[in-house]
Amino acid sequence: MVAALARPDITSPFGTYRAEGLVKFAWALADRHDLSAFLRKRIRSLVARVFSGPYDTVVEGLKFRLYPGGNYDDRKMMAKGRLPEQAEHRLIAPLLGKDRVFVDVGANIGTYSLFAAASGAEVLAVEASPDTADKLAFNLAANGASDVRIARTAVGAEDGELSLWREPSNAGFATLVEDLTQGEWAGNWSAFRVPVRPLADVVAEAGLTRIDVMKIDVEGFEDRVLVPYLSTTSRDLWPRAILLETNCRPHWTEDCLSLLTRLGYEQAGETRDNILFSLKA
Repeated sequence: MVAALARPDITSPFGTYRAEGLVKFAWALADRHDLSAFLRKRIRSLVARVFSGPYDTVVEGLKFRLYPGGNYDDRKMMAKGRLPEQAEHRLIAPLLGKDRVFVDVGANIGTYSLFAAASGAEVLAVEASPDTADKLAFNLAANGASDVRIARTAVGAEDGELSLWREPSNAGFATLVEDLTQGEWAGNWSAFRVPVRPLADVVAEAGLTRIDVMKIDVEGFEDRVLVPYLSTTSRDLWPRAILLETNCRPHWTEDCLSLLTRLGYEQAGETRDNILFSLKA
């Protein structure tokens, strides 16, 4: 059964929901890491009930409609006033720009896609969760990024359907890997069916003839996105660089890292949760 979540408002114009000072203060308090994890969780739960969103705000020059009560990225932007994953953005920034192509697999609400689009890059954003894809589309439209294409599908080895698991406190952490919903990340998970397509088909449908940077962040399903793609496409369609999330690596069924090495990729940078690979000439 799917958890009952409020549908996002994707029709009211940007600016309808102002984030007042009290809202930002409350979320900054909930994000204080000098507090114990237990206390921070209790504060965050209270703040999420009172200030769940939506709120319209501008972060590093980009417009977002945020729902901090239900998504980690939204909370971070509300609390910090900056984009999340700044170290990753610094890694890929030199690889983006005019005439570059960026593919965002697991686009969430668009922090990477909008960052890439703002550089002048052509962007394909892939997002499986319908509600999150709606939020992504709203944020793109609010920024005038109507040329960013959205593929509303999960990606995997073959066409079909799979169960997407969602936890209501963090919509951006939706996963196709049921095992991930236990243990460290146990919570109020529920599942619903979503379409799945091979990434190669999604890329072909978008008309892309090359990819300069591909980011893959799909909560433990990265191997089942990347391995089939590299196995079924020509080298011309292999990304020149891949930003691969690795913090859910224990849930992979195949070792992407050794495969990338065998295919001629080398590590070009690393953060706490991601590794950047570059394809050798």
